[in-house]
Amino acid sequence: MKRCRNIKIIDITRDLNENIKIYEGDPPFTLEKFYSVENNGFAIAHLSMGTHSGTHIDAPSHVIPEGRGVKEIPLSDLVGECIVVDRNSMKVPAGIKRVIVKGGEEKNGRITESQARKLVDAGVRLVGTDSLSLGSDEVHKILLGEGCAILEYLDLKKAETGIYMLCAMPLKIAADGSPVRACLIQGVCE
Repeated sequence: MKRCRNIKIIDITRDLNENIKIYEGDPPFTLEKFYSVENNGFAIAHLSMGTHSGTHIDAPSHVIPEGRGVKEIPLSDLVGECIVVDRNSMKVPAGIKRVIVKGGEEKNGRITESQARKLVDAGVRLVGTDSLSLGSDEVHKILLGEGCAILEYLDLKKAETGIYMLCAMPLKIAADGSPVRACLIQGVCE
């Protein structure tokens, strides 16, 4: 049996609250008490937001007519080895299927159409960023059109560049996007 030691989990999910950045015109985030322990003996809240609120995943159906929705994205695309790269270098070793671009938050985080094509040609299945958006509509169409999931608005302040295990699980819904709880995992398993 393998044993894992020195495991470090870095939560790269932004807090969802009324102050979360959203695109102008998108549904606002709201969270309000529906039932309370004091009045009802149990608590339930009412949650309302857009499918692209906070840290979220874009499914192909976000920009591709008849594209697959979130629940159709293979979980193997969302969990596994990944590399966190600096926005300025974008150096991705061969065979890496998940790439997270750091430094976008300060520099508008957009990758170019040429960079998107290179990632798709290299077999990348997920591209993430700390920016509210990975790139232009055309960049989205290039990546999502090839079935490459997009993970946006990550909190990468505590993540250095390098190799990690990624876990980014969306809700199992038939939608164009979904909030995600994402983390990077470091450690040794023997």
